[in-house]
Amino acid sequence: MQANRHRIRRGGIALALLAAVVLALSGASTGSAKPVSGGPPDTYVANWDAVGTQAFSAAALSPAEGHTIFAYVAIAVYDSVMAIKGDHEPFAVDVDAPANTSAEAAVAAAARRVLENYLPAQTGIVEAAYTASLSGIPDGAAKSNGVTVGTAVADLLIVQRSDDGFRANVGYTPPNPAGPGDWVPTAATPPIGSYLGRMRPFALRSTDQFRPKGPPALGSKKWADEYNEVKTIGSNAATSPRTADQTAAARFWAEAPVQQARGSFRKFVLDRQLDVSDAARFMAMMSVTYADGLIACFDAKYLYERWRPITAIRAGDTDGNSETVGDPSWTPLLPATPNHPEYPSAHSCITPAAGRVIARFLNSQQIDFTIPSVANPPALARTFATPDALANEVSNARIWGGIHFRSAVEEGVKMSKRTADFVLAHNFRTSSN
Repeated sequence: MQANRHRIRRGGIALALLAAVVLALSGASTGSAKPVSGGPPDTYVANWDAVGTQAFSAAALSPAEGHTIFAYVAIAVYDSVMAIKGDHEPFAVDVDAPANTSAEAAVAAAARRVLENYLPAQTGIVEAAYTASLSGIPDGAAKSNGVTVGTAVADLLIVQRSDDGFRANVGYTPPNPAGPGDWVPTAATPPIGSYLGRMRPFALRSTDQFRPKGPPALGSKKWADEYNEVKTIGSNAATSPRTADQTAAARFWAEAPVQQARGSFRKFVLDRQLDVSDAARFMAMMSVTYADGLIACFDAKYLYERWRPITAIRAGDTDGNSETVGDPSWTPLLPATPNHPEYPSAHSCITPAAGRVIARFLNSQQIDFTIPSVANPPALARTFATPDALANEVSNARIWGGIHFRSAVEEGVKMSKRTADFVLAHNFRTSSN
């Protein structure tokens, strides 16, 4: 099975850490418990996702870092819970825990260890939450065992991913001079995620597994059509034919993407009253798919290095296409264009995957997925009945906002769907499969 290539086998450093787990487990049996799913509603998985969101927000990191860190957290939590519950196959760390082990304590310990490793400056937030979490679990062997298992699983995962390229020192030098089609940074801050496309994926075979063919040639009719579409509907001018709901959608999808996504995942877990096993599985399915979707997306972004609408439309007279008339004063609806290349669209590369993950999780195309606003004051939440409804809105919203062209969102959606389908076909199977 494909997932096996991610497993840490009981040898080398894994054996040493696992031995430490066994020695600390109060003499309990090492047989894994496999209760029937459908236990009491989870609060620990969702709560620790909220703690991670608070710590990530305080660290003021980029979405590229955020989605990766949450994949680390979700995998450590999931594999810790699977070591105890055993209802599904683990993703990366395959160990057994004694029957007398608290899954809730393991969740807290695993999340704490990963967050403090990748967000060390936020230890105060994490430690306060950890103390509060453990205070709600009765003292005894189950609690101690859970802490030991969760910490060890997280340590094993951190070792496994230590050379994966996260935050590698990969700089970006803008072309000088920049020519037609070349991306130039849209902010004074360093370009976002220049290392991301060189990371080792979590589940994909390679970063270029679903690489798109590239944006349309500047001299083509397709380019002219896409250019003029965004120039018209994505403009901040009062003459834009954009509807009020399209404007609202564009602004909604411009909210902090990591915080918005995590809030929607927690809402799903809590609204549907998932137990700790299903909550951990759902969060891991979402988080791995998002992380790999973004890794694949940024591989393509920094390969093609395509200009953003704000650059292209202001310099339209330079692209050699008579159908693209430049407008040096053009501004998009959204005032802040993300500071990374345009093609493909990052939101389109990951958000449609949520619909496919939920459909798989529920075994239904009726997903009824609600995404809350994280703006202040908040906008109205948006609910999507089907995966296609979600994919259609998030991709079009980037055009309505004036920050992407049609090819970028269409190719991003294709990548998102392919990534989700691959991840789900090779991972997160039930233990009976």
